[in-house]
Amino acid sequence: MHFKTAWAIFITSVSAFLVFGSPGPEASSAVSCPDIAVVQERLSNAFQGRNVTAKAIEPSPVSGLCQVHVRVNEKSQILYTDPSGRYLILGQILDAQEKKNLTRARLEEFNRLTAQDKEALDDLVAFTLGPATAPHTVYFVTDPQCPYCKRAETTLEAMASEGVLQVRYVLYPLPMHPGARESCIALVCDKKGHDDFKKNYKSDNQCPEGTNKIDATMKFMQAHGINGTPTYIFSDGTFRSGVMDRSALENKLKAQ
Repeated sequence: MHFKTAWAIFITSVSAFLVFGSPGPEASSAVSCPDIAVVQERLSNAFQGRNVTAKAIEPSPVSGLCQVHVRVNEKSQILYTDPSGRYLILGQILDAQEKKNLTRARLEEFNRLTAQDKEALDDLVAFTLGPATAPHTVYFVTDPQCPYCKRAETTLEAMASEGVLQVRYVLYPLPMHPGARESCIALVCDKKGHDDFKKNYKSDNQCPEGTNKIDATMKFMQAHGINGTPTYIFSDGTFRSGVMDRSALENKLKAQ
């Protein structure tokens, strides 16, 4: 496979290695992983011209493989290598028996927000939906023009109306959506809430308070490798991008 093609697969995470059965704790304990400097050299040789940095290496859940935490243009990813560091394996490990994506679970741990990060995130909330007394809270990173966000909101709105979830909206206009930034700033400046957001509220009010909040939101998200919407940020500091159905969302909330 050409390296350019392989890299595209790596970035979009569309390839996968299926693991049939639970790997167990003994699976990862015996493997000796290569030095991180060796892996960095392999990455630099394989992906010349790419800003790829190996941050950490450890045994994977599967015997004989090591998992490498890498940063790609400020975004975290996981790849796998053999004990010699010669082979780089791009994709995800799925535990078919437990029905769990092991790569995603570990990546969530790598990306987990700190207590200080969560304090900063609170300052970025534009408005909330659902009672403050709800047993669960989620930060919902959204763009007013994002079609997938509207699908995600159907579940969030239902759970908020039932009183089981408070949704804290964080407005993150994507550059690809003309006018989204101005809409987000106007919502903050005019102190509008969920109902106006749903109605695609617009105004010419581009006050400094709104501009600063949206700029701070974009800086925060980019610093943590969050490049798309919708993204759910949970109270334990982990986050997940893409639409989650109710079952997946409830399971994640219960696991915190």
